[in-house]
Amino acid sequence: MSIKIENVSLGGNKTTQLISLQNEQLTVELVSFGAHLYRVLAKDKNGLLENVVLNVTPISDLATDLQYFGVTVGPVAGRIKNAQIGDLKLEANENANSLHSGSQGWSFQEWAIETQETAEAITVTFTYTDEKSGFPGPIDAKVIYRLSGANLSIEFVGESPVASYFNPTNHGYFNLSGELKANIRQQELQITAEHILATDVELIPTGELLAVAGTAYDFTSAKKLETCLSELPNGLDTAFVFAENAAENTVSLFDEMSGRTLEVTSAARSVIIYSASGWNRDTQVNNKPMVKELGLAIEFQEIPDTPNHPEWGSVALLPNVPVSKKINYKFGVK
Repeated sequence: MSIKIENVSLGGNKTTQLISLQNEQLTVELVSFGAHLYRVLAKDKNGLLENVVLNVTPISDLATDLQYFGVTVGPVAGRIKNAQIGDLKLEANENANSLHSGSQGWSFQEWAIETQETAEAITVTFTYTDEKSGFPGPIDAKVIYRLSGANLSIEFVGESPVASYFNPTNHGYFNLSGELKANIRQQELQITAEHILATDVELIPTGELLAVAGTAYDFTSAKKLETCLSELPNGLDTAFVFAENAAENTVSLFDEMSGRTLEVTSAARSVIIYSASGWNRDTQVNNKPMVKELGLAIEFQEIPDTPNHPEWGSVALLPNVPVSKKINYKFGVK
């Protein structure tokens, strides 16, 4: 195993750090700006190591990326209706709503790093004290990446001296073809969720959960994304909601051509699946133009806008009580 850290430019006088982790199974690149998951090189069925994550290029464009490629989103991911929770008023950065904690959220901050290596794993800990997002705080946050074999885990830890909110995620986009050789339509998706979240035209939750059975959103059995996307003109930008009593929730992705598999698991109550089907922005990823359905975002988190829907649970960060959330990514072949 090895760790390599180098300084890279974010444009102007700003620099950030690129951290490369490598073992016999995976190579993982992280960036301290936004605590990014930048690249993951995984083997295909023939042993060829290729990148399966969409990353903004050149790396200096991370400072102005508003599409959240691989970034840590926090302290609260998703949309907050009318940018308001009770008496707390947040920044409205998408119409009248708050999206991904606004322009001063964790995605746009420089994080400090520490690394640790053992015989079994490499761990990188990003730390940041949030006094900018508009959520009560300060919130002392950690994002802990751990690479062990073909497994990569991300743990989010938050603590505050005052009552606040905590519902972070990683906004990674995946494409198992390797180096973006094909779009995602032929890749197979399976989600252990029997409901989706109903939303209005601004993708704000209405409060209703809809059964997926008999609809294009039914991924309880694996099926090619093309099957769903051909029925949904706007593609997927959808919160899949898991059963309350589920111990572990799973999203599985498979690319037949490369043989690569990805199993993403978490105890989080929902996962946002975004297919980028309506993509019309000028962005370079992996040194080529981003086009629609080139990657699939998989964002485990508690149900969006939960603070305004207490019937779904809580994303409260109680005073001086640390909270931890974890997502695990297992790469393989078949």
